[in-house]
Amino acid sequence: MRVAERNRRIKKALAKVFGYKNVRVRGDRGTAYGWVEITVKVPRDPNKHPFEQEDEVKAMVWNILRETGLYDELYTYYDDMGEARKECIVDVELLD
Repeated sequence: MRVAERNRRIKKALAKVFGYKNVRVRGDRGTAYGWVEITVKVPRDPNKHPFEQEDEVKAMVWNILRETGLYDELYTYYDDMGEARKECIVDVELLD
């Protein structure tokens, strides 16, 4: 699957849960080609600490990627300790 198609599928899968306008999926260029940056906007929950809410949303994003099979389409890199990591950054914006 090409990177552009992968990014469109990621956006479509996440938009079902968070809404189309609340999800942004961007792929990088140049030496960062293959990386994907996912930004999800969600309303702030006054009953939760912001870090707790961000962690919950990030976990939801990773679960959606696994359930849809898109997790396997992400490229892999190895960090300094030799552990495999996915070339994906998930950011969460809490809206007031």
